[in-house]
Parts: sequence; structure tokens; C-alpha cells
Amino acid sequence: MFVNQHYLQHLLKPEHYTSRQHHERELQELFRPAWNLVAAKSELPRSGDFLTVDLFGEPLQIRNVDGTFVAFQNVCPHRHCLLTHEVHGHSAAIRCQYHGWEFRENGRTGRVPDARCFRPWDRDNAQLRMHRLESCGDLLFVNLTADAVPLQDWLAPYLDETVQAFQAPAWQMKYVWEYDCDCNWKVPVENTLESYHVPALHEKSLGNFLPKEESSHHTLHSRFTALDYDAGSPLEAWQARLNKWLGGEPTWEYRHRHIHPNLILCSTDTINYALMYLPTSPRTVKVRVRFFAIRGSRSGPLASLLSWAAWRFAKAKTLEVHNEDRDVYNAQQRGLEVSGHRGVIGTREERIYVFQRYLLESLGLPVPHDFRDEGTDPDGQTAAQDSRGRTE
Repeated sequence: MFVNQHYLQHLLKPEHYTSRQHHERELQELFRPAWNLVAAKSELPRSGDFLTVDLFGEPLQIRNVDGTFVAFQNVCPHRHCLLTHEVHGHSAAIRCQYHGWEFRENGRTGRVPDARCFRPWDRDNAQLRMHRLESCGDLLFVNLTADAVPLQDWLAPYLDETVQAFQAPAWQMKYVWEYDCDCNWKVPVENTLESYHVPALHEKSLGNFLPKEESSHHTLHSRFTALDYDAGSPLEAWQARLNKWLGGEPTWEYRHRHIHPNLILCSTDTINYALMYLPTSPRTVKVRVRFFAIRGSRSGPLASLLSWAAWRFAKAKTLEVHNEDRDVYNAQQRGLEVSGHRGVIGTREERIYVFQRYLLESLGLPVPHDFRDEGTDPDGQTAAQDSRGRTE
């Protein structure tokens, strides 16, 4: 069941999806203090492997140093050149591409060509800047601030679940998918938080399917929302049986978690993915996804064949659904830019209401007065309870 039994107010206004000033405020107050998914350990299996990412204008180099993962600002302290412009690479030393300065794993300088030219040596000014990097299972997260809570607190109460869903040997990272969309980052976030669009938008991939309310259990909290869907179709039954045969413990559920502001963790019995929406402008967003396939604990040719077949099918179906969603994002953004409507949120979309309220409260912006005036307080329930009556 859903938590709310009446419709809710659409709290955000069109300018919250288009304003440059609001975009900059979100970056500083929501995103830079947050833990942001940057990669998976399995993308950097050897010491010396690295990848580079741009995180809200901050160029980063994520690196495997003898099995320890570190995040540097990808900028040389000598003359400010990017250390490397390669997206992926391998090198024994952390070396600047411009003048060849080399750095140790703690960021301090190693070899400097013709170092006598820089006497007396300013050691503190010559070291790389480092950012906090922590892991959960195979997933690597970076935080751009010094005083953020530890990652394990950020992911609570879904820490153990996340470790189990994104960690070898039971699950294997199989596919990296990153793409850009011409819309505000909140457009795809709100899309993934509701199932109301499924029959109209996913008729081709999912048929005329609308998840039943009695099977859809919402958890609503100011820091996160979650959906636990009791899967009952033949497809999910097949997934659960395959998971069990491969040595896993099937959940018979579709689990969808949204850790505010922009992290999505989704799991089934055969495929899991971690997804992050990274705003690049008021009207553009980069979507970063890591897909994990069931591997199980059994070995042998048959187990390998079954896990491979399950992965191929689940990947194709998941990408099909995501691409159908992508096709409507620009239309949603265009409508937001000109709309004169105040909007409305149905009970099936109640996770969007909690998300929008979180945004306004986190930014210190006023929450609109509830225009329904029905004598109810939706936040009294949405802030603490889920549809099974459990408290968080």
C-alpha cells in the first residue's frame, strides 16, 4: 500500500528546473557535500590503473595504488595543467603530462626534472590535492568536502543491502553506461521515483502493466525513499529460481532505493545497478550507471552459461526501458520551461513529494502551504513511516 491516500502538492516551481542561480545553489549546498559515485573497484583491477572524471567542475583522477583507491585533483601544482587527459589508463607513476613531475601515493612530489631550478623547495605548495574516497562493496564514492559524514552513515539504513548487491563473488560488475540528457537533473530523478508512467511510456517493453498498490511498499524519509515491490510475474519467478540455482538467496522483490539527492540503487534477483545523476548545467545532466550481474557461488560450464544468458537478457530489457524513459526527458524539460500550472502529485508518485520537500528544506527555501486544506499533515507520516507501518 501507499503511505498517502490523497493526492499531494507539486512543491517545485518551473524555475527550480531552469534557473542558473538555483543550479549553482544546488551544486554548493547539495552535491559538493554529498557522496558521489565515481567508479567501481573492478574497473581498476591493477595497481597503477586510473580513470578521470569531472565532478561538478572538479577534475579528478581515481587511482589504484597497491590495492588502495585514492582520489586526486587531476591538476599539477606546478603550472596547473591536467595531470592527464586520458579517460582510462595505466601508469606506474603519477606523472604530469606537461613537464613530467611525478608524485607519490600520498600526493607529495617524487621525481622532479631539473629540481634545482625550484630551490628553495616549497613542499606544501607542491603536493597534489586529495579528496575523500570511500567504498561500499565494489562501488567507489568521492566527497568534495572535508566534514561530511562517513559513507556508511550516508547509505544507512541500506548499507548491508548495498554491500551484498554490489560485491564479488556473488555479483560481478559487467557494464558501464554513461550518457548525457538535455534536461534538468531532477527530471530523470522524478521519473524513476514513480510507476504511474509505466503503461503509457513502456507499453512496448513492459506491456500494459501497472504495479499493484498492494504489492508496492513505499518507505518515505527525509533522507531517502524506497520501493519494495513483491514480484509475482513469471519473469520474476524465473529470475528467483535462477538466483537460487546459482547459489544465491532470492528476494522475490524488485528493490529501488533513492538516497537523496541523486543516488539510485536498484536490485532484482538477476541484475543490480547503481545510478547517479550529475547536473552539468541547469538544463543538462550526465547519467552514470554501473550494472552488476548475478554470478552466484556455483561453478562449471552450465552455471557460466546460465549466468551469461541471464545477464544478456536482463541487460537488454533494462536498457530498453531506460531508453524509453530518455525519449521523454526533453519533452518534460520543455514543458517545465513554459508551464503555468502548479502541478499535482498522485499517491503512486508520493516519493516525488518527499524528494521535492527534501530539496526545499535542505536549501532553506519555503515549503508551499498545502492548498488542499484537508486537515491532514502528510509529512507527519511521510517523514517517518512506510506503507507497512514500520518506522525508520
